[in-house]
Amino acid sequence: MTFPAEIIVEAGLRAPKGLVYGPPGVGKTTFGANTTKPIIVDCENGAAHVHCARTPYLPDWDAIYQWLNALANSEHDYGTVVVDSVDWLLRRAEEHVAGVDGSQSSMDQTLNRSHGGYGNGKQVLRNYVYQYLLPTFDAMVNKGIAVVLLAHATRRELTTIDGISVEKSAPEIHPDLSNCMIEWSDFVGAARMGTDGRELVLTETNQLLAKNRYGIEEVLPLSWQAFLDAMASN
Repeated sequence: MTFPAEIIVEAGLRAPKGLVYGPPGVGKTTFGANTTKPIIVDCENGAAHVHCARTPYLPDWDAIYQWLNALANSEHDYGTVVVDSVDWLLRRAEEHVAGVDGSQSSMDQTLNRSHGGYGNGKQVLRNYVYQYLLPTFDAMVNKGIAVVLLAHATRRELTTIDGISVEKSAPEIHPDLSNCMIEWSDFVGAARMGTDGRELVLTETNQLLAKNRYGIEEVLPLSWQAFLDAMASN
């Protein structure tokens, strides 16, 4: 058997992919609108106030799917795909998997009842995320397009590596999908109001879930350029 020849030995920077979450009004959408050549994928009808390219409001999974495919597979000049918000995108995927189409007869349909029941719908939804959504985002990154997922904040009980349960602020993503989205991300930033203005926290604290793969330890201004500068310097 021939040993594979493609071995990478040098570190390098690629287009960043990650998640920024925070409370309403903290400036998440404005942060996304000030990324490099952005286009906002509007999944929650909340981006009308920003001055940047954006999709129409995408009310269902079929519309979102069409736009994600186009951004991943077509030639365009956008440098950052901003999903506003990823928690609403995942809700639309959940509705699609559950068979909720807006009609009165489908309003009681749930993931647990779909695809034969017994919770099979949850596995189908995870398949959508693992086999389509994250690979589609990675296809964008491999083309040099940054991917920024915006999310709302919630309080969530988490278990530390030592087996201790703690409550922290975290992205408002369904627990079945939260871990894979966080693991996929190169950075998870918590946006908050600090004493000197809006801040982006990229390292975990006792109160906040956060991470980054760039060695950034300082609290940054809530600014894309500040993030890029810190990423490059580290």
